[in-house]
Amino acid sequence: MAGILDSKSRIMDVVITEQGRRQLASGQMKIEYATFTDLGAFYSGDESGVIEDPTGRIYFEAASDLPSDLITFETDDSGLLVPYRADNFGAGGKNLIISGSARDKSDAAGAANAISKAILESWNYLQVIGTDDPLDDEQGFTLSRKTATFSIRDNFPFGPGDVKVAVVDDIEGLSNDVRLSHLKNFKYLPPVNSAGKLAGQPIGSFPDNNEKLDADQQHLETRISSLEFADFQFVQTSIENNFIMQVFELSGDDGVIKLDVIDYGTKRASNDPSKFIRTLFVGKILQDGYSNPTFVNIFTMEIG
Repeated sequence: MAGILDSKSRIMDVVITEQGRRQLASGQMKIEYATFTDLGAFYSGDESGVIEDPTGRIYFEAASDLPSDLITFETDDSGLLVPYRADNFGAGGKNLIISGSARDKSDAAGAANAISKAILESWNYLQVIGTDDPLDDEQGFTLSRKTATFSIRDNFPFGPGDVKVAVVDDIEGLSNDVRLSHLKNFKYLPPVNSAGKLAGQPIGSFPDNNEKLDADQQHLETRISSLEFADFQFVQTSIENNFIMQVFELSGDDGVIKLDVIDYGTKRASNDPSKFIRTLFVGKILQDGYSNPTFVNIFTMEIG
């Protein structure tokens, strides 16, 4: 948070919020965007509608630890929700408190609506300054559908020869997961000779334990095309078309779980090279018997 102070001494007062300090302590603080708000401003005008000169006013320092400091939900290293609060709403760990009472675990739709409303309230409370385009009065967006239902049967989506039960210790860890294979830190990089006649050649024979499934976009699309899917179209949208998306699992036994998302990157569609598809893998990160993180994919999203 920042506040404009006396222009003769300090131009801007910057305060790292509680969420910022938490991210700074964990090494995860990354400043990518900046917004400006007039939440602490006071406007006063005369009868002609002209705003008075505000330079003579005294402003308080920037406020911190406000509910709106955390707009969207975040999780800690253990996967639990970081404490979040809004009007008549609170969340933390795996629990939601709506209007002063615990959420009914059977009312998943009510919890989803409460989460969306809390995020919107936090964003609106910031009173971010923006520019309205007089030639474009469309705001928000409209989807072609709001819900989708998938059915799991004895023979679908798993066929007779597919693996239906897996032990976490037998699943590839994050270091060998193909969903991270496009990142340099996760590529198969055997050591090679740096000089001499064998320069560039491997020093020895090192096994490549990386997962080979879905090694490219075409293999991925071929595999998931045979699975059950649902299309959501943006029927009406704004000119900027910016949106924030978070995925939650709501269940009576485990409460509220914010699912993990792996960004597989953006690639050209195999059937139409003029279009780009961004693939997201949604699932959970579990710890195997050796305390290694393992990603278990639940479903795949393609945004194009």
